[in-house]
Amino acid sequence: MRIGVGIAAALTVLAVTAGNAAAGRGAFIPPLEVELGHAVTGAPDGRQLESTQLLVGLSWASLYPKPTPVDVSVGVISTFRPADETMATARVVAEEEDESAVGGYIDVAVRGAAGKYWRTWIGGRGELMDHGRVSGLGGAARASIEIWTGTAAGDRNALILGTVALSAWAETGLREQPTGGTASFVAAGLGMRLPLILAAH
Repeated sequence: MRIGVGIAAALTVLAVTAGNAAAGRGAFIPPLEVELGHAVTGAPDGRQLESTQLLVGLSWASLYPKPTPVDVSVGVISTFRPADETMATARVVAEEEDESAVGGYIDVAVRGAAGKYWRTWIGGRGELMDHGRVSGLGGAARASIEIWTGTAAGDRNALILGTVALSAWAETGLREQPTGGTASFVAAGLGMRLPLILAAH
């Protein structure tokens, strides 16, 4: 259920946009940053628990089409076990600690080395995750590099403003666990930025 809520929250805007466009009511996409990756969490008994991690958020650097020294994003984060995990392993993990969770986050990053069409970010993220029975706090230190270009165009029927980008990222952090205690994790993956898009019928 929590997996569905997380993915639904992440994709609702795109689905509404597609539906409105098909119905002739125009389109709206906010300035988004979308990231998908693989996380490995150290369990208290020494096991390593693997999960897929999805983040979708509103981002200042996705809205601003020019170089900016800082990025602030707010959004939804979801973690869930890989679909190909065996049922036996899934039952053991479910009994001891559930890696599936959904919650909110805020991320603040400062720009590092950069060129005309590439830039790096160093920052940190705070999380509040819902594990079903309990909620837990988390935090991560992260670094990323992206290839980007700004765009700003429009007329009376359409507006595109912001940044289009592809990125690679890595992070490490701590998360409170549903069974108690705190566990460390590392994660890495790919991401993209979408600019603000408004289109009238």
